[in-house]
Amino acid sequence: MNTPRVHRAVPRCGTVIGLFIASCLAVPTPAAEHAAHAAGPHGAAAAAVTPAKALERLEQGNQRFVTGKPHAKDLQHDRLALVGSQHPYAIVLACSDSRVAPETIFDASLGELFVVRVAGNVVDDDVLGSVEYAALHLHCRLALMLGHDGCGAVKATLTGDSAPHIIALARHIEPAASIAKAKKLDEAGTLAAAVRENVQLQADRLTRESAPLAELVKKGDLEIARGVYHLDTGRLELLAKPGATATATNPSH
Repeated sequence: MNTPRVHRAVPRCGTVIGLFIASCLAVPTPAAEHAAHAAGPHGAAAAAVTPAKALERLEQGNQRFVTGKPHAKDLQHDRLALVGSQHPYAIVLACSDSRVAPETIFDASLGELFVVRVAGNVVDDDVLGSVEYAALHLHCRLALMLGHDGCGAVKATLTGDSAPHIIALARHIEPAASIAKAKKLDEAGTLAAAVRENVQLQADRLTRESAPLAELVKKGDLEIARGVYHLDTGRLELLAKPGATATATNPSH
């Protein structure tokens, strides 16, 4: 009697490689993981990221940017994962300067940051409405007011400009410029001081001119951080962490 021969399927090399590549591509990116974690069973936002954790993520992302070690990103995957909803972990109010792109300097992907940008990082009704939407409807619990050194809008306010809409923009920055001028510093020092004062004053306007935002801050559901981005080093300098007094964390600048 002949013993039946058992045939075992041996996967070909190409098949194994293909399965390995597929498994690698299936690994979710940080943005997709955040979106999946933030969404409940019906797409509703779960517990929002705490202000402390959100600030930590911003600082960690900035450190990756500075050291040239960004997270790998699959933007096509993230785009599809975010079609139904968005759950950004922080609001960033920044200048329109082309060198100060929050998603880049904080090494963030799609869906991670709710970004509001306008020259001079000024606060007006449109900006307030945008922040209210992110805080009230997207449940972001941290807002970062971000200025940067060498800001052109702040400089235009200090030196004067004849363009009518730049003049209108400068009106929002003028109080900070006046404080800086009173310090009697040289030109570079006055600009640096005005940038910092502008960050503080614009951040104060968020709660002074928006009752909903003020109420969220009062209840502990929103915290506001203030910082300056340095073009030369790429680093974020925090002027004040949420709930703290304004103290520089990077005395070298």
